[in-house]
Amino acid sequence: MKNVFIFSSLLVFACGCLGCATTGITEAEVKSAYKTSPGPMPITIAYRTELDFPELEKSLRMRVVFPEQAGSYPLIIFSHGNGCLQDLYAGFADHWASWGYVVIQPVHLDSAELGFTMKSATLEIMNKVVDSRPRDVQLILDSFDQLENQVAGLRGKIDAERLVMAGHSMGAGTAMMLNGVIVVDPRDGSELASDEDRFDAMILISEPSNNRIMPHEPWRMAKVPTFIATGSDDFSSTGARDGKKSRNAYQLPVAAILPDQPHYYLYMEGSDHYLGGLICRDDVPGPHDTEALKIINGSTMAFLDAYIGNDAAAQAFLDSGEISALTDKRASLELR
Repeated sequence: MKNVFIFSSLLVFACGCLGCATTGITEAEVKSAYKTSPGPMPITIAYRTELDFPELEKSLRMRVVFPEQAGSYPLIIFSHGNGCLQDLYAGFADHWASWGYVVIQPVHLDSAELGFTMKSATLEIMNKVVDSRPRDVQLILDSFDQLENQVAGLRGKIDAERLVMAGHSMGAGTAMMLNGVIVVDPRDGSELASDEDRFDAMILISEPSNNRIMPHEPWRMAKVPTFIATGSDDFSSTGARDGKKSRNAYQLPVAAILPDQPHYYLYMEGSDHYLGGLICRDDVPGPHDTEALKIINGSTMAFLDAYIGNDAAAQAFLDSGEISALTDKRASLELR
């Protein structure tokens, strides 16, 4: 279904107003696409589901959350950040599930839940982490029948034809790799890439370009519609506040092909990499930025409903600029 439901933003702007007769969409309908409050669906949470992964000599842990009521729902696989705690992303996963999505959160090798710390991370360990992350995701993609058999209430609820890859920080890097982004290691010219092609859209929490080792705007190589959420203080422990890249920063291929896909860029004033300890890590300076979480939740729901749910009002919201007024000018959302 890739790219089938990409609507033209010109319909909104050509009219000069959100509720014009040309679109048939009212201003109230456009604003309602910004779903910051939890949805109407009660959810089920399976905290410790596991899949055997003999190839990597491990068992892949997962948190699975989905609507209780019967139905077939799009699937979001969410990849956590490096050294992060899976449960600290419940604010995203549970919100999406309450609006009609199945969300699976794999626990990668570099999860704090498994005792991982950067202080003990050797180059060999990090290479293993980078290699295993996309393979964790692909194991999930190949195991829907098994998951539905072992998670009570999940049977029949995963719509394998509507798949979204999402991630935060290093998880955003994992998401990009699985959606067509290729980066080149400057040390030996080798490419880091994947031939995965089953996803229909991608959500990146934290702008990957802010990382010292990532190239500029790597998400432009993505083969699917992409949503990026970031902020003025969004820098991880490996980020570069001065904008300078590491000497060992990855690069885009010289002959990189940039697919003609939409990239929605959400920018929030004062928002940091961890939302004040609300996501990923709880040992960073606060306070919790609950407003930023609501802004991301509301905006990503509009993106999901537009590109996965074929919702015209959601598409109109993405292209309207309405988010500035709704957030007292804290946030902007633009098509890049």
